[in-house]
Amino acid sequence: MITIAIANQKGGVGKTTVCRELSACCALRGHQTLTIDADPQGNLTSSWVDSDVYEATLSHVLIEPESTTGVKVEPLPLDDAILESPVEGLDLVPADIRLARFEMQPDYLTHRLRNQLQEHGKGYDLVFIDCPPQLGKLLTAALYASDFVIVPCASDAMGLQGLSDLAFTIEQVRKNVNSSLQMLGAVINLYKPQRNLSAESRSAVEAAIGLVGHVFDTNLHDYSKVAEAPSQKLPAVLYAKSHRASDQLWSLTEEVLDRLQMSRQKISAVK
Repeated sequence: MITIAIANQKGGVGKTTVCRELSACCALRGHQTLTIDADPQGNLTSSWVDSDVYEATLSHVLIEPESTTGVKVEPLPLDDAILESPVEGLDLVPADIRLARFEMQPDYLTHRLRNQLQEHGKGYDLVFIDCPPQLGKLLTAALYASDFVIVPCASDAMGLQGLSDLAFTIEQVRKNVNSSLQMLGAVINLYKPQRNLSAESRSAVEAAIGLVGHVFDTNLHDYSKVAEAPSQKLPAVLYAKSHRASDQLWSLTEEVLDRLQMSRQKISAVK
């Protein structure tokens, strides 16, 4: 099992989109994949399933329930919160707004996601975690549990904002808890080739190679088809199979799998 956190403390850079599409593409390539929504906004969750199809969420797994008897009650095991997605081979751990309470939980609970994945995630080849746009306990919990980090960067004037803080957080996690954590690379997202600023933003990320470790060759353009796909509960690569957006997402997936030294055979399909 390889676990990858999709992280950037800056909002609006497309973390959820990158997490959603990469996890779907990897499942469609035949890798048993789990995607975890660690953002209380729950956008990844709502892009796959309706709220009436699940009861347990990541909050039930990470947060200790309040006891009415004085006896300590344990959170649910991760298995109890795993759902099937519409894509064969891709499962989901949903999130809801209650997950925001995790920021007020004791520090020792930041290790729980890591422990739960070690216990219940052995049947998966890949795990992707959609992290919240902040530096807090939820991000820390995700980094404790991960082997690699992918950083989506928007191709705008603020694309590198806060990247040094994120890199510092990752380095602290590496030093203190998870020594095997590595940067897998940065993804240039929301790219607009007709704008000089997009090319300048990519150059700026490449110049910050010491922070991100690698910049993937594929730029993800700002295509409307990608934004439309969640409303159909499908990944863009199935919603718009023949569109250029799909080609780019497959190209990025192949780059990621190559860096992970994993095969790319396509054997699965939508349910």
